[in-house]
Amino acid sequence: MSKALPQWDEMSPVRKVFDALVLPVAFAFLCGLALGVSGPLYLVGTVLALLGGIAGGAQYDTRRDALIRGLVAGTLFGGFILIGFEVGGEADPKADLPDPHIVLLALTIVASLLLHWLGWRLRRRAEERSSVPAA
Repeated sequence: MSKALPQWDEMSPVRKVFDALVLPVAFAFLCGLALGVSGPLYLVGTVLALLGGIAGGAQYDTRRDALIRGLVAGTLFGGFILIGFEVGGEADPKADLPDPHIVLLALTIVASLLLHWLGWRLRRRAEERSSVPAA
C-alpha cells in the first residue's frame, strides 16, 4: 500500500488524535455552519467527509478496528454538524434535515460504519492483488 496514507499503527499519538478526533469534529462543525448558509456548500462538505470515511477505514488492518473508528467518527461528525448549525444561529437549515434533527446522528453513524468498512475492504483487496505474483 502506498505510504501516502499512513497506517494507524505507524502514526504518532498526536497524528492519531488529529485524524480520529480533531478532524471529524472541526470539519463537522464547519459543515454545520455551512448548513445554515448554503445547501450546496453543506453538500460539498458532506461529500468530502464521505471520502474521508473511506480513507479512515483504509488505515486499519482489522475490520473491527475500522468499524470502531467509524462509530467514533460518525458520532462526532453527526453531533458536531448539529452543534455547528445551532451555534451558527440560523433558524432554518438550507438543506433537508430529518425531523427530529437528532436522527441525523443515527444516519451519520450508519454511513460512517459503512464507509470505514469499505475503506478497510478496499485496502485488503489492494493488498491481496499486490501480493499475487505476476504470471
